[in-house]
Amino acid sequence: MLARFTDSLAASSIHAYMYFQLKHFSPDAPAAIIATQCGVLVGCKTSAHVCTGLVWGRLADQVLTSRKVVLVFGLLASSLATIGYGFSTTFRQAVAWQMLDGALNATVAMVRCMTAELNPEKESRVRAFTLLPLFANIGSLLGPLIGGFLTYANSKRSIVPGYPYAMPNVCIATNQALVAITAMLRLTDTFHRSVTDHNNSFEPPEATSERTSDEDVDETTALLQESPSSSHLVKSQNASSQHEHLPFTEIWTSNVVRTMFAQFIISGHLGTFATLWAMLLSLPVAAAKLQHLPFQFSGGLGLQPHTVGIAMSAFGFTGIVLQVLVYPSLQERWGTIKVWRAALCLFPVVYFVAPFCAFVPGLKKDMSGTVSGAYTIVEWFTLLSVLLLFAAGRTGVVPATSLLINDCTPHSSVRGTIHTTGVICSNLSKSIFPPMALAVMGFGLRIGVVGLGFWFVAVLAVLSILASLRVHEGRNGR
Repeated sequence: MLARFTDSLAASSIHAYMYFQLKHFSPDAPAAIIATQCGVLVGCKTSAHVCTGLVWGRLADQVLTSRKVVLVFGLLASSLATIGYGFSTTFRQAVAWQMLDGALNATVAMVRCMTAELNPEKESRVRAFTLLPLFANIGSLLGPLIGGFLTYANSKRSIVPGYPYAMPNVCIATNQALVAITAMLRLTDTFHRSVTDHNNSFEPPEATSERTSDEDVDETTALLQESPSSSHLVKSQNASSQHEHLPFTEIWTSNVVRTMFAQFIISGHLGTFATLWAMLLSLPVAAAKLQHLPFQFSGGLGLQPHTVGIAMSAFGFTGIVLQVLVYPSLQERWGTIKVWRAALCLFPVVYFVAPFCAFVPGLKKDMSGTVSGAYTIVEWFTLLSVLLLFAAGRTGVVPATSLLINDCTPHSSVRGTIHTTGVICSNLSKSIFPPMALAVMGFGLRIGVVGLGFWFVAVLAVLSILASLRVHEGRNGR
């Protein structure tokens, strides 16, 4: 859980200052160019992971390397790359460090894989996978605050002289290194247990010999109970069979392919919106003469890094509240896949209305004679309304998607490969769609339609709804 927290912490902290960092690299660059560079910076990290992710997955499924080694190595490599990124002085250096981080880091896949193996029973697995986005939301809450409040646009005031964006990255890299050391010393590898008995990974031998679950009883089940000796023999045979890997070509069942495609589309719009939103908050306010309903409007809200950090941290805060208070009861009543499909329907609405927040700064002059602080209340009410709707959708989608990916596993011996493939699909999507959406946003800024990038993502959200209709719940490798 700490590893999932620190990964989200690192990813979300950049959003608070990305626009200002790129302006620091190229002070004369127009907003349209900065938007395109943001897309490249986001996409290069995930592109690098796409190239190496499957290698890490196969290494995690080997006895000599296993899950723990891959996890610890990824955390340490990410710590090094984060420090390098903080001390970058050019756009090319920043891209290079982001690519190194993506190529050497398989943290998310390993966390999901090990969580599934620590919780072999479906009920406990659902609860465990609900905790993962909870810790990710905590990271999303704290990350932008660290990025916003430890950043100084004026390099002379920076805590690290000459490097205004170094301090938040040093803070996060230290956290990553501490989590890596903790995992190295305290974490028990789940690989060796998972290959022993994938149906009852952590139950004592007495429990597995004394009971037979209802879901294992069918027309082929023997009417007489097996003797202890025969039961032991069967278990030994099962254990040896689990050491045999499922052939690579047999992994890709129709449901695996459909689930991965849905993951590809969903990750595309979820990962893109956060960057688009950060850009909208950071862009300077456009002149009133450029704002024309319904679609001909431009500019942003003109917020400073620390205010952007607060606004972005609201993602995490609302996610935590909904994850704890709302999602468990919905999941228990309606089930994973129904909640998943319903939550996906919220995103087209969010992406369509979000860019209209650019009209909010225009109200400041009109409200100058009203009660003190009225504009601030209206501004934050508008922002939080959009964030609440987005967080509600994400709360229903993220844990459910992780569960569906885990349960579509055709055999426990390839669980690491399946989870890594899920992350690869996610990162491939984040390598393609954010640069595309931000390039579309840059084009929109040139022609005075800042909402183009958001509406492009809304189309992806509709496609994800259609893709979800072809997915069904698997049997978790059984």
